[in-house]
Amino acid sequence: MDQQYNQPYQQQPVYQAPQHQLPTDRNLAIVILLTIVTFGIYAIVLYCKLANELNEAASRADGKHTTHYVACIFLSMVTFGIYMLVWMHKFSERVGNEARRRNTGVQFGAADFWIWNILLGFTVVCPFIYEYKLLQATNAINASYNMYG
Repeated sequence: MDQQYNQPYQQQPVYQAPQHQLPTDRNLAIVILLTIVTFGIYAIVLYCKLANELNEAASRADGKHTTHYVACIFLSMVTFGIYMLVWMHKFSERVGNEARRRNTGVQFGAADFWIWNILLGFTVVCPFIYEYKLLQATNAINASYNMYG
C-alpha cells in the first residue's frame, strides 16, 4: 500500500488524443489516378471512408450521422439522382461546419458543392476544384481530430 503513494504524480492531459488515427495525407492527384485505374471504384470507397471519418470526428459534437455512401447511391437510383444532391449538400455543409468548429482555417461548405460541382460542373476543371477543397477540409479535420479527439 505504501508503494502506491511513492509513485510520482502524473498530470493528466487536458485532451485525450484518440488511439485510432485518421488519415491526413489525401492528395487530389492520387485520388484522380486511382479513380481512373479502378474505373471509379476508388471514388466510391473514398466517399465511404470520408463519411465514416466525418461521423467519427464530428458526431459527438453535432449529434448528427452521415448516411453511408453506398446507401446514398442506391437511394439515388430510386429518386433519379435527387437523393445524391441532398446527400452531397448535407455532407459538404457538415464538413464545413466541422472545419469551422475545429478552427482549421479552411473555408468550405455546401456552397462549394453547388458552385463548383453543379453550377460550374460543365467545365472540366471546376469539379476537381471542389474535390481539392473537400480533401483539404477533411485532411484538416482529421489532423485536428488526431490531435485533440
